[in-house]
Amino acid sequence: MTTAAVLGIIAAQPALAERPAERPVADFARLPAIADPGLSPSGKFVVVKASITGAQALVIIKADGGGIQSRLPVGDADLLGVRWINDDWLIATVGAEVPVQGGMAKATRLLAFKADGSDAHFLLDKRNGNVGFNMSDVLWVAQDGTPRILLSYQTSYYLNEEGFWPQVAMVDVATNAFSKIVWSREGVIDWYADGQGNVRLGIGIEKSGLRTRALYRASNKDNFSEFANVRQDEELIVPDAILADGTAVSLSAKDGTAAIYKLDLKTMTLGDKLYSVPGHDITSIHLPENFDHILGYGYADTAQRVVWLDPGRKQLQAKLNANFPGKQVRIVDTTADNRVALFEVTASAAPGAHYIYEDGQPMTRLGLENPALGTRALHPVKTVNYTARDGMQLNGVLTLPAGVEARNLPVIIMPHGGPAARDLESWDWWSQFLADRGYAVFQPNFRGSTGFGRAYQNAGNGEWGLKMQDDVDDALAFLGKEGIGDVKRACVVGGSYGGYVAMRAAERNPETYRCAVSFAGVSDLPEMIRYNKNFIGGLGTAEYWRSRAEDIADVSPINHANRTGIPILVVHGKKDRRVPFSQSKNYVDRLKKAGKVHEFFIQPEGDHFFSREEDRLSFLTQMEAFLDKHNPAN
Repeated sequence: MTTAAVLGIIAAQPALAERPAERPVADFARLPAIADPGLSPSGKFVVVKASITGAQALVIIKADGGGIQSRLPVGDADLLGVRWINDDWLIATVGAEVPVQGGMAKATRLLAFKADGSDAHFLLDKRNGNVGFNMSDVLWVAQDGTPRILLSYQTSYYLNEEGFWPQVAMVDVATNAFSKIVWSREGVIDWYADGQGNVRLGIGIEKSGLRTRALYRASNKDNFSEFANVRQDEELIVPDAILADGTAVSLSAKDGTAAIYKLDLKTMTLGDKLYSVPGHDITSIHLPENFDHILGYGYADTAQRVVWLDPGRKQLQAKLNANFPGKQVRIVDTTADNRVALFEVTASAAPGAHYIYEDGQPMTRLGLENPALGTRALHPVKTVNYTARDGMQLNGVLTLPAGVEARNLPVIIMPHGGPAARDLESWDWWSQFLADRGYAVFQPNFRGSTGFGRAYQNAGNGEWGLKMQDDVDDALAFLGKEGIGDVKRACVVGGSYGGYVAMRAAERNPETYRCAVSFAGVSDLPEMIRYNKNFIGGLGTAEYWRSRAEDIADVSPINHANRTGIPILVVHGKKDRRVPFSQSKNYVDRLKKAGKVHEFFIQPEGDHFFSREEDRLSFLTQMEAFLDKHNPAN
C-alpha cells in the first residue's frame, strides 16, 4: 500500500478533517456496558456481561428495554461463557482454582442459574464423591423445554485414575441430577453427540500415546466400536457438527484453507466439499439449537463475515443492513422463528451498540459498548499488505491518527496475542487510544496467525522469537519504507504472546525500537511447561510449548535479561490464570539484577482479560506516561 492510499483513508473521514482534541484516557478504558449477550428462547430476555460500578457482572435484562430482571452471582471466577437452556435456566462456564496435592490447579466449572435470580448452584456429580474437573463440555441441550443437557466431564486430575478420562451424563440443570450415559474409557478425551442427544463418537489416544483412536456408534442403544487408529502425526478428521438427521460435517483444510465437507462417520473420511471461501478459512458453522440444518458459516477477510444459507436469516440480515448502511451488522442470536433477533452494529473505528429487533416493532437499543465514546468514528483503520524479509506475503491492520498527514509519524508496533489468532478491522481500544495520542499503530498478522490457510499458520511452527519476530520487525520496516512511520521513533507494545514479543524485542534487537511494553507476557517457556502441568489435562500441553522453537530456553526473554537494551514497561495482574504473574515477576527480578531500565506495575486484582475498568485505566495511564518519557508522539 502506498502513502497516497494511506492518506486516502483519512480523506474518507470528512467529519475528521482536522485532528480532534485528545479524549480523556478514561473514555477508552471504559468497560463495555454490554458484552457477549445471549437471547432467551422466547426472545423476552437477554443475558449479558454488564459493566456495574467498574466491574463486569452477569445480568438478565428485559429485551424490551425494561431494565434489569436479575443479577447472577459469579464471584471471583473467570467467566468464560454463558448460554440459555430454556427460558428459566442458564449455565455459565467459569474458570476456578481447586486444591490438588497441596497446591492449586486450574479447573472449569458449570454454574446453573434460575433466570429470576432465585437459585444458583454448581453442577456437581455428588455420587462420585468428587467435585469434578473440566466440567464445561456441553454436548447437547434438550429441545423439549426441560432443563436437560448432556455433559462430558472429568472427575480426577490424575492420569492414572479412571476419572481422568471424561464420562458423559444427562444432567438436569434444575435439580443437579446426573444420569450416566457413557462411562470413562481410557484414552478417550473428547465425546461428540448428535442433535437427538445420542453420543455417537469418541476421540482419544491409545495407551502409549503414540496413536489417535476413534470410536463410533449409531445411537445410545448401541455399543462403541473402534474404526480408526492412526499415528499422532497423521490427521484424524473429526466432525464439527452432527445434524439431527445423522449427517456429519467437518471443517478441514485439506486443500489449503478450511472448508466445510460432508463426513462419513463410519469411515471418518471426507466426502463432498459443501462450502468454501477462496483464500480464507471458514472459522465457524452456525447451527440452530435443534441441529436440524446449517444456518450459515463464518469467515474473516478484513472483518468478520457470515454467509447465511437459511432463507430466514438471509432475509433478516438484509433488513438489518438496510437500516444501518455502511456499518458492520452482526446477528448475535435469534428466536427459532427469526421473529426476534439480537444484533450488534459496529465499525472498525467506532465502538458498537446492541439492539433488539422484533417483527412489527420499532428496534430497541439495549446499550452502547462505550457510552463515553458513543458510536462516532474516531481514527481510521485499514488492512495493508507487506512482505517479510524471506519473501512471505503478510498483512496487518493500520490505525492512523485522524486529521494528521500520514508521514513520518511516531509508531507503535502492536502484535496480537495467541499467537493462534489474528487482527481485523474492528474496534480496538488499545490501538484507538494510541492513535488518539498521535501514533501510527500497526498490528501485524505475522506467520502463525490464523484465518489465512494452513500454510500461513504452519509457517509459524517452531518460530517463536525467530521468524515470527522477524515479521514484527519487518512491519516497522514497511512503515518506514512507505514514509508513513519514523522508524527511529518506534516502540513495540503487546499483551500475552504480544507481551512476549515486546520482551523478546527488548533483548534480541533493541536497536530497532526505543522502548517496549508488555502486558501479561510470557518470559519463560520452560516454566510454562511446569506451570501447565498443574492445569487439568495440562500434561498434553508440554509438547505444545516444546514445539514453539527448537530451543525454547534460548528464545525465552528471561534468559537474556542482561542484554536488554531499551526501557521496558511490564504490567501483570496477580489474578491472571492464563499466564501466571510469576512470568513477569521473575523476569523483572532478572532485569533488576542486570541493572536494566524498566518499570513494573502490578495489578493486585487484575486478570488476563481486563475484566475490571480500574485495571484498564491504570494500564492505559501507565503506558501513556511511559511512552511520553521514552517515545513521545509530539
